[in-house]
Amino acid sequence: MSDQKFKLAKPPQKQTRIKGAAGEQKACEWLESKGFKILARNYYTQFGEIDIIALCDNLLHFVEVKTFAADSLSPRYAITAKKLQKIYASIDVLLFTCRNLQLPLESNFSKYERDAHRIVQSLQDLHIDLQSCQYCVDALLIWGDSIELLENISLE
Repeated sequence: MSDQKFKLAKPPQKQTRIKGAAGEQKACEWLESKGFKILARNYYTQFGEIDIIALCDNLLHFVEVKTFAADSLSPRYAITAKKLQKIYASIDVLLFTCRNLQLPLESNFSKYERDAHRIVQSLQDLHIDLQSCQYCVDALLIWGDSIELLENISLE
């Protein structure tokens, strides 16, 4: 045997996306069973993505979903300070965009603005005022068959 070192190969990007989409679907179903109303999935900004935006008890939840096989390390360790910074920056973009939308939307509006408009419309349909709505960042961990929701995670 040689002293050659082997690197673990990363799964192909398509395979990762498929696993992520399946995990997010499972997460949405679980959240809905707990009384959450899903407002948006996969909200993208220049800083990153918010997996799920949901509402429960007049509290807006920005949910990061992490899916792992049962025999892997705990998914708790996959949520880093850098990832949280990206989520909070994306939330800032979304809230700024929502609060500054000029209606009616025109065809030249960006995807961010159109997606933000859909979220604002969903909140208005539920009689929720975005200006006064509180929010938190959560992590929904799927580890094999178990699901755990870590609510109100922060950078501190």
